[in-house]
Amino acid sequence: MSRMFLPRDIYAYLTSKVLGQAGVLRLISVSIYKHIHGLKAGNVLFIGNSGTGKTTVMRAINQFYEDHDELAAFRTMVIINANTLAPEVEGEDRATRLFRRIEARVRALSGGDLTAAQLKAAMENATVCVDEVDKISARVSGKANVEGITTQYALLTLLEGEDILYRTEVVDESGKRCLADIPVNTSKLLFICGGAFEELFDQVYTLLVNRKDERRLKETSEVDRQPDGTVKVRTVVRFKLKDYLRLSDMFTYGMMPQFVSRFSSIALFEELGRDELKKIMLTADDSPLRASRDYFKHMGVTLRLTDKALDLIAEHAMKNTRIGARALREIYTGLIADYEFDPSSSPKLAATDSGQVLTIDQEAVADYLAG
Repeated sequence: MSRMFLPRDIYAYLTSKVLGQAGVLRLISVSIYKHIHGLKAGNVLFIGNSGTGKTTVMRAINQFYEDHDELAAFRTMVIINANTLAPEVEGEDRATRLFRRIEARVRALSGGDLTAAQLKAAMENATVCVDEVDKISARVSGKANVEGITTQYALLTLLEGEDILYRTEVVDESGKRCLADIPVNTSKLLFICGGAFEELFDQVYTLLVNRKDERRLKETSEVDRQPDGTVKVRTVVRFKLKDYLRLSDMFTYGMMPQFVSRFSSIALFEELGRDELKKIMLTADDSPLRASRDYFKHMGVTLRLTDKALDLIAEHAMKNTRIGARALREIYTGLIADYEFDPSSSPKLAATDSGQVLTIDQEAVADYLAG
């Protein structure tokens, strides 16, 4: 490799693409470093509510490979749903099904025929993201989930780092197509598995509230500044899973000890705060605000969202911790719908020296939320 990427270099890149989640990005930076330098892969398990950024992190990793020519060998990356590995398909085991996805991505990137050695090297350099692993719990509603158990065992075989024979079509030295059994060493692949594990949050919280073990919820003091300038101090309890989670909680949830032990790190995603949510609205590539501004621009209207309006949207989204950043889109698309249909009828539209300006202020947001 022409350039030595250190974990801090990888972290610096990822933080330019992902807002918040510093702890997660530090862990994954170390895992990527191990992967691209041929060290034993540091597989990572992501735990985080929907909307906290798991998919965003996965996409940032893919972009990291894409943006550095010296990492071209590592650009094979697939993101699959854990349930696509189940149920078993006649004549094709789960490992083969995953390998076919990896091979398809390799061939899409290479654009040509490959020898067995070329295909093997590309597949072993792959990063495999398995989403919704929480859906393959060994228990569902208190009963054994045979499909979940079987799928966990299938993934366990891959995570253990074994040579698995994979039969596919390649070209030989003369360029002739032929079938070959390729021994794929799965210890060289980087696995990133993730899920919302929503019931895990409730499970641990209930355990603490009911004092089922020695863990106790911690109280903290918060300062509230009143409009009249006075200060009030209140005692609150903030539950963050990362402060209390134990491996035993994962086993109770339904993840087998053998499965969990194959991850070098468990990365817990934080709930996004107001500042992170505001930045997502203003800067994220898929921000509904950015798309909306383009829409109004096409109609000859400049859209302006005041800072206080943005604060109110972010604060309201924070209350919906189950969907995180997705709450921004839900709130904003509802708010802006009538304005998009007919901005000319809105009193928020004004003619200025620079043209028509539609201003969405705090009052407009409050009226929408109250309705």
